[in-house]
Amino acid sequence: MTAADLLRQAKAMADKEKRYAKELRDLADGVSHPVLKALIAGIASDSEKHSMFYEAIKVLLSSKHPLMSQENLDLIRDAVRRHIEVEAEMVKLTKKWAEETDDPRLKLILMAIHDDEVKHHSLLVSIERHIARAVTLTEQDLWDMIWKDSLWHGAPGG
Repeated sequence: MTAADLLRQAKAMADKEKRYAKELRDLADGVSHPVLKALIAGIASDSEKHSMFYEAIKVLLSSKHPLMSQENLDLIRDAVRRHIEVEAEMVKLTKKWAEETDDPRLKLILMAIHDDEVKHHSLLVSIERHIARAVTLTEQDLWDMIWKDSLWHGAPGG
């Protein structure tokens, strides 16, 4: 698949997920059963999230995006690390509760939460390892490009 094909499909999928999320939100608003309402609304939220992901793909494929400063990266890395710890706790807790209950309704909702927490934890670990580092340009990197890595070592063209 070419970048142009992916860009075109990402645009279509972003719109489709938005429509789907609205339909599910409307359905959830009309449901009085608390478990069904929560599950349907949760799926609607996931569709909204997917729409944002497709929007991000569109931006990645169609424009340049700013580099992050080292300070900004440090703030993000610290927050991500804290959230990794919280997600790990939630994974253990929801699994324990789901195993301890005999109520299939509670088990269903707890396992849905558990599955999301596992995905969140994995995604945060991946962000910490890959994404943030790939888009960082430190001040030292910039000076190395100007002075050390440049043919003219910072002087105008020759």
